[in-house]
Amino acid sequence: MAHEPKEYTILLKDDGVTPNGVQQGILVTTDYLFFYNVDSRENTSHRVLIDADSDGNYNGSDDTSTAWLYSSCELNETGMKEDPECEVTELVLLDPSNGLLPGNISMMHQIMHNGNSSESVFIVTFSTDVHMTQPMQNTDSGGDASAESNDSMLKLVLLFSLMGMTVILPKLLSEKR
Repeated sequence: MAHEPKEYTILLKDDGVTPNGVQQGILVTTDYLFFYNVDSRENTSHRVLIDADSDGNYNGSDDTSTAWLYSSCELNETGMKEDPECEVTELVLLDPSNGLLPGNISMMHQIMHNGNSSESVFIVTFSTDVHMTQPMQNTDSGGDASAESNDSMLKLVLLFSLMGMTVILPKLLSEKR
């Protein structure tokens, strides 16, 4: 069975992330984490640091992070963002091509509020997207049709044999007298 990539939403709130981690068996490679800042406090932004190499350090050369995410972005009169760098959401692909290997990935949620910062760690687990191939089943009903054809032929031979016996048997009996 093929796996359709999915987006798993993680809400960034004033008191942490919801859900507080992702357990094994939910996500596989080619799925996405959809980080969404729903904290509407003034002067507040969130980001997620990803320890891609599992060394406990979130700012190593192999590690990555989301942009600072805000609850909203100011728009100009044409509906375009005033600050093109302003983001409310971000997608992170769970895939080796993105530097993330299947397993437990430690992530740090950072909140910046009025110049004060706080941090909390959560774990996201994902596995390799394995496609089990099922043995090919004979979708051609030729085997069943062949058996049905043989049964029909036997019934036809039996019917003609009985008809022949009903015609020949009286003649044989009358000749013997």
